[in-house]
Amino acid sequence: MITVLGASGNTGGRVVRRLREAGVPVRAVGRDAARLADAAGHGAEPVVGDITDAAFLTEAMHGADAAYVLMPLDLAAGGYRAQQEQVGGAIAAALAAARVPRVVALSSLGADVERGTGFLETLHEQERRLRALDAQVTFLRPGLFFESFLPSLAAMQATGVHHDTVDPDVVLPMVATADVGDAAAAALLDPTASGVREVLGAEDVTMPDAVARLGGVLGTPLRYERAPDDVMRGVLVEAGLPADLVAEQLAMNAAFNRGVVRSHAGRTPATTTPTTLEQWARTLVSTASA
Repeated sequence: MITVLGASGNTGGRVVRRLREAGVPVRAVGRDAARLADAAGHGAEPVVGDITDAAFLTEAMHGADAAYVLMPLDLAAGGYRAQQEQVGGAIAAALAAARVPRVVALSSLGADVERGTGFLETLHEQERRLRALDAQVTFLRPGLFFESFLPSLAAMQATGVHHDTVDPDVVLPMVATADVGDAAAAALLDPTASGVREVLGAEDVTMPDAVARLGGVLGTPLRYERAPDDVMRGVLVEAGLPADLVAEQLAMNAAFNRGVVRSHAGRTPATTTPTTLEQWARTLVSTASA
C-alpha cells in the first residue's frame, strides 16, 4: 500500500491514478472529502484530515510500503514560512513515526541552494529533514510548472500581455504537472529508486517564447513584458496576495535571473518528459469548450 499526500491536486491526483492503474492499493490523503471523489472513483481509500497534524499523518502512513509527499501552499493559512515549516515538520515526523521505508518527495530545481531563492528555500529545508530519515528517499526536482501561468491567464487574455519579473532572455525548463505525477508514480513503483531525479519537461524556453506560444494555441496573440520588481510587487499586493508571498515570488524570480536555479543532471532522456507547451495548452482549450 502507498500513501499519497495531496491526492486531490495536480501531481498527487495523477500519482493516484497511475498507481491504481498498476493495481497498487492507495491511501489518498487530502483535506476536502469532496475533492477526493476522483481518487475514490479510481479505487483509492480516501483519508481526510489536516496535513499539519503529525498524529493524523502518522495514522495515514501506518503500514505504508511507500509514500508520496509534498508541501501544499495554503493561501488562507497566513505566514508562508511558518506554515511551510509546520507542514514539513509534520510530514517528516509522521514518516519517521510510521517507519515508511520508501519516500518520493516533490521538490524543485533550486532546492540544492540554501539561501536567496524565495519559495525554494522551504524545499531546501524539507529536503534536509527528509534526508535525516531512516528511509530510501527520492527527491523529484521539476522545472517551472506550465500551470504557473493559470492564475494570470484571464488577465493575459484580456490585455494581450503577461507581466512578470523574470528577465526575457532567461531560459527555463518548463514542465506539465501531469508529467511530474507520472515521474513520481514511476519512482514509487521502482523499489530501487533513490536520490535526486530532475524532471525538466520537453524543452527549455524563455518567458517571451512560452507566452507567445501559449497565445498561439489559445487563439489570442500574447506577449511578455518584464515588469520592474517594485511595480510587480505593488500590483500583486493590490490584487490581494499576502506581502510575504509576493516577496517569496520576487526572490525566486531573481534567483532565476541570476542563474542559480538550474539543472545539474542536464537534459537527457531520463530528465526529459513528453508533454510540450502546446500539448498542455490544448488541454485548456478542450476544458473550456467542454
